[in-house]
Amino acid sequence: MKYEFVPAVDASKLDHVGTYKRQVPVSLDRMYENALDWAHLSHLHQSSFSQIECLDAGSWGWRAAVTDSKGRQMGLELRLDRAARRWITRNLNGPTAGAEVWTHVFQVDEQILDLVIDFFVPGVAGEARDKVGRAYAQSYEMLYDEDVWMMSERQRQLDKRLNGVDPTDELHLDTGSIEVPTRVALSGREFILNKHAGDWVVYPAQCPHQLGPLDTNPLRDGQVTCPWHGFSFDVVTGERTDGGAYGGPCRFGQVPTLLVEEHSIVLRW
Repeated sequence: MKYEFVPAVDASKLDHVGTYKRQVPVSLDRMYENALDWAHLSHLHQSSFSQIECLDAGSWGWRAAVTDSKGRQMGLELRLDRAARRWITRNLNGPTAGAEVWTHVFQVDEQILDLVIDFFVPGVAGEARDKVGRAYAQSYEMLYDEDVWMMSERQRQLDKRLNGVDPTDELHLDTGSIEVPTRVALSGREFILNKHAGDWVVYPAQCPHQLGPLDTNPLRDGQVTCPWHGFSFDVVTGERTDGGAYGGPCRFGQVPTLLVEEHSIVLRW
């Protein structure tokens, strides 16, 4: 996706090093949800963050101890101002202490937003502002590429979510033509048909937490992990197995009954 970098004004008396502008195909609800979602940083953005520990969080935003991909530790705080349609991310301590990123959102359409993101970094000499600003813009370009994928996929799943299933639905599959894992659908819901320890298993294609894709990571030791927040599940019992406290209790919802016949598999409710 194309974006625009606007250099800082030479005469600026602030620590402004540049502005990043981008249009994203997501709703305001998904964008606010993403801003408040501290937990996805160390999973979806592994190339930028390796670890995050939330110290405080609420509708106002969050504060966390963060380790980046280079092993540097810092404190981050994000404060959301819905009335002004902006949020401010501050580096509280660490190698870029005092830096602030101001994100303003302008709604173009129901699922189209314009982002204007200003970078403020103290102590940067005038001749270095452009270089530092462009480095921030390139970093945010990569982060938003990943975030847009997550927000768009979540919206797609929410748009097609069904309240119930048709109890008469059945799906018959020829075992000789199945490549595992494979995605299947029953009553408009998507599942993954796979093998574990030599047995056929079926589990949801979306994570029950925020509908992240469970088919992008391989099945390991009977467990599948969501790439968005690191939630892991036992594909046989449906129970969460990663031991994380974030998100609270979480398990698979209803999955079809799987019947293995001589040359076929039948999925039914």
